[in-house]
Amino acid sequence: MKILQVGLGNFGMNHFRAWHELGHGDSLRVAEVAEALHSRATTLRFPADRIATRTDAFWAEADVVDVVTGTDAHYAVCRQALLDGKDVFVEKPMTLSVEEAVDLAGIVAERGRVLQVGYYYRYHPIARWLRGQIAAGALGDLRYAYGSFMGFKRARNDVGVMHTDGIHFIDLFNFLFDATPVDVYGVARDHFKRGLDDLALGLFTYPGDLVARVEAGYIQPGEWRDKVVPGAMTTKSITVVGSRRTVVADFEAERTTMYDVHHELRDGVWTAVQGDVVSPAIPAASPLDQIKAELADFLACVGARRRPAADSVTSGVNLAVIIDAFSQSARERQRLPIAIPRVSAPAPADAGR
Repeated sequence: MKILQVGLGNFGMNHFRAWHELGHGDSLRVAEVAEALHSRATTLRFPADRIATRTDAFWAEADVVDVVTGTDAHYAVCRQALLDGKDVFVEKPMTLSVEEAVDLAGIVAERGRVLQVGYYYRYHPIARWLRGQIAAGALGDLRYAYGSFMGFKRARNDVGVMHTDGIHFIDLFNFLFDATPVDVYGVARDHFKRGLDDLALGLFTYPGDLVARVEAGYIQPGEWRDKVVPGAMTTKSITVVGSRRTVVADFEAERTTMYDVHHELRDGVWTAVQGDVVSPAIPAASPLDQIKAELADFLACVGARRRPAADSVTSGVNLAVIIDAFSQSARERQRLPIAIPRVSAPAPADAGR
């Protein structure tokens, strides 16, 4: 299987290393329009004749295309790859707009291709453990969740901060709760006057009256040195509150705590009951570990012709609609419904989780 990676920026280098650590270095070709970035690969002894400035240099021989470009280039590269019979892995967000996302999902379904969107927090052992706890009812009825994916760092020029950072935890909450939100109240600020939000807060309601808050921003210094963006100070943590227990998970500190806390009605008073505080033994996972896990899953889906869980509808169209509703809500300063469109499920039909 020949792999073409399109893009070799900062995050692209993580993909580049992941493909090699997965044992696919000999099958890898790279297209990066900025020739100055080629040295990132060649200094790691990657053959110079397997990296080019033009995508079409290796296009014909590629079986799968890994898209790690700026978001504004995702749609065109993904669309051409799907139409040419290639399977696609694309970093989040899948597209800039809902219309582009719907078009790609339609091609995936029509052509029977595999397309997976890169939301690597789904592959963190903490997320897998927490999803299992929720499914088993260990937290009881879910009531409230909140997540902060923020940090003091450079501002991207292709999409706003909710579209690039906050979207990670929107997708993660969808994955954990096995649901999509039904409405949103959004707050966004453009302090840098670029036409893109640099501070964003989203309040999402899920079925069953579960409320989730997602905070993102470039202006708030976080608690930890970012593992992905050099020099950035970041916070990447979530809290999920249930009627029986609460879980706090810090992905940067690799620390998870489960609190056995709930309320009981005693003599007419809702009394706070506190039990054990447990820190489960969950393996750590670096961003590179998570990327390796999701790329390995992608290749398994390609081999089995199986629909990925983070497919073009679940993590493509749905996320595009949610972000669009958030942005409209922030502009209009009112709570708005999230109307997820009916889109044909991508083929292959088996969506193994």
